[in-house]
Amino acid sequence: MRIKSPIFTAFAHDEGGAIAVIVSLLLTVLLGFVALGIDVAALYRENANLQADADLAAMSSVRDPDQATPRAQLSLGKNKRDNETLTELVKGRYLRNPEIPRENRFTQLSDGNPAINAVRVKLEDDGPLYFAKIFTQGDHVDLTRKATAIRTGAASFSLNSSIARLDLADLNLTLSESFGTEISITAGEHEVLASTDVDMENFLEELNRLVGIGSRNPAEILDAEATAADVFTALQNVLPVGAAGSLNAVMGAGGALPVAVAALVGGIDSGLGLTAFEFASDVELTALDIINAVASTNSYSSALNADAALDVAGVKTVTTRLALGEPPAHSGWVALGEQGVQLHRAATRVLTEVNLEPNLLGSLGVGVSVTSLNVPVYVEVAGSTATLEEISCASEQPDALAARFSTASTPLSPENGTSVAALYLGKIAEDVFTQGPISPSDLGFADILEVTLRVNLLVGSVEVPGLTIQARSNIAVGQSQTESIRFTNDDVKNDRMVRHFGSGELVGSAISTLLSPAHTELRVKPGQEGLVTGLVAPLLSNVLAILPDRLLGAMATPLDGVVDTVLNDAGLRLGEGELTLNRHHCEAIRLVQ
Repeated sequence: MRIKSPIFTAFAHDEGGAIAVIVSLLLTVLLGFVALGIDVAALYRENANLQADADLAAMSSVRDPDQATPRAQLSLGKNKRDNETLTELVKGRYLRNPEIPRENRFTQLSDGNPAINAVRVKLEDDGPLYFAKIFTQGDHVDLTRKATAIRTGAASFSLNSSIARLDLADLNLTLSESFGTEISITAGEHEVLASTDVDMENFLEELNRLVGIGSRNPAEILDAEATAADVFTALQNVLPVGAAGSLNAVMGAGGALPVAVAALVGGIDSGLGLTAFEFASDVELTALDIINAVASTNSYSSALNADAALDVAGVKTVTTRLALGEPPAHSGWVALGEQGVQLHRAATRVLTEVNLEPNLLGSLGVGVSVTSLNVPVYVEVAGSTATLEEISCASEQPDALAARFSTASTPLSPENGTSVAALYLGKIAEDVFTQGPISPSDLGFADILEVTLRVNLLVGSVEVPGLTIQARSNIAVGQSQTESIRFTNDDVKNDRMVRHFGSGELVGSAISTLLSPAHTELRVKPGQEGLVTGLVAPLLSNVLAILPDRLLGAMATPLDGVVDTVLNDAGLRLGEGELTLNRHHCEAIRLVQ
């Protein structure tokens, strides 16, 4: 028979101290979780610190991609990390383009590629374990963080244009010819248009609305084709109320004339998306600039006001015409872009027909009287090209480079070699003058002199009236040279944004050379040779013998004065160009995904 002990029974049913046992057992688990929580928090902190250091390294690197690795290592060192932490540094191009999926916006590029605008870094480091290592064989966790930083540098710049320098009368004539309808901008309207800056962001957005691009990438408007009516409507809609009325003179002009938006601001890679649009929005243009840009999108020729040239002694009348070729494709009024972007200005041709006093030549011999003296002079001024060779956003030092350009004159006809201008005395076909370029082989003889030959006889006289002398001559002037133009940060800060290149003051020597006997051909107008026979033949021979020197001696000064005045009024300088840095664009450094 089993005997039950009351002591054991009581012990078995006694619950006193159970809580303490349970707590002691669970406390071990609780402390384990607390220890694990401490390690998790520490790892989060280490991970955040590593991400911050990756961000700083990427941002430091993209400031000067050529020195990306040393700059990243310097940044890491300042944050007390070893260089070995940097396990990957990749340079490339990033497009802030909403039309492109985020994962496809970065493209790796090789070192030295001018399109680099982004740096991606990868950092790897150990995250130490404190209490949690009791659950694992290791004493740390591998941490990896990445960061991508971008910065795009660009410049907007322009070259001098003849249409921008015309006085109001000539501007109205030129605009009328270009648009095919009469334009009459008043002096007051001209002043308002020339002094009113355009909010380019609002203008491009309004133009986008009118054209209807329908893209999430706002920069695609820069590649769009609009009409003159679209451009002028958008311009009027964004101008202040007081200035919008000054556009009335051109609102009906142009109509459906196609206008590439790149003719206003061209060159930038629209794939840059928001970056390109922000840069374009910062370009500085006046309302008159936009009108001139639209007018310059096609070739045109126009009469110019030559009243000022009438003040030259010996000059009776002057008529002048200006012809401008169509600009190269994608070469706008203002160029905007990164390294390598180019801007071109088309060659300009000016025809000046001068009617001079007949007595200017003096006596051409007994029995010779000059009844008229007319000289047509064509001047073709080479276009110009500017190329952005380097853009820098790396340094803020005053003397550090901001932008560097190479400039040169664009070639004329191959027959003129590398000259910056060509002068012609003679006759050029109308289509060659308006479209260009002019070649020496295009030059024909022009009627310049009409004389009457008279030989007195014992009884009566022999007279040949209306005999026409023709001439032609051509010369090439100057040599195109590539020049480098440099702008510093200090230039940009203090608005020293205009540079001249080439050499001017070539007209005087050019006219003298054009009229020299070595270059001038003379002849009797075909069909009139048979009129000069017998006794009057020696008179003609004498005229042709002394005329070359007489043309040079008597006509060089007045012709020089006329041509110089005409070119000045047209804003042209032989062999001289003007480059204006519109804006130095340095995008704010930013982190992207």
